[in-house]
Amino acid sequence: MKVRKLIKQHLQTRPRAEARDVYKQLYQGVFGVGHIISEKAWSILVEEAGRIDLTDHAEDPLLEPVSPDREMVRVNLRQYLNQDGDLETLYTVIQKSAEHKGDEDTFLAYWSEFRRMAAENEHDIPLADIEEIDDRIEEEGIVPMHHTESYREAYYPAYRVVLKNILIEYIDLCE
Repeated sequence: MKVRKLIKQHLQTRPRAEARDVYKQLYQGVFGVGHIISEKAWSILVEEAGRIDLTDHAEDPLLEPVSPDREMVRVNLRQYLNQDGDLETLYTVIQKSAEHKGDEDTFLAYWSEFRRMAAENEHDIPLADIEEIDDRIEEEGIVPMHHTESYREAYYPAYRVVLKNILIEYIDLCE
């Protein structure tokens, strides 16, 4: 899967996504989740799993690719828990996946492709919004960002990003 196809697929399934939401997807696809693993990661996972409404967003798939090679995926917690997924097992997968180190040049190539898509009118996200993030990258470097408020309100995202090959080692997906 090429990065353009990945972005188009994301924007089709999440039409309220903004530039920052695409940035987040591309960031996760390249760098994974090593940036969020802390001493509190387990308690945050348990708290979120207990808080989410398992009937919301029932149409979401169990896994959503966030990288063009489909190796880095979002595991949607609602679907995972609805399939009797074990949080301790998922947490082990998260920890092992967090060892993955991404490449800034790869991220910048993907981000440039997203910018080109805007210039070529392949999506509705304003180029000015992308350029704002370009300025932020220039000032702060490539850093993790949160979803936009409109994305959170529309999709109430509840997922964890993992490497699919590690997930498969621990969990029978039966996709």
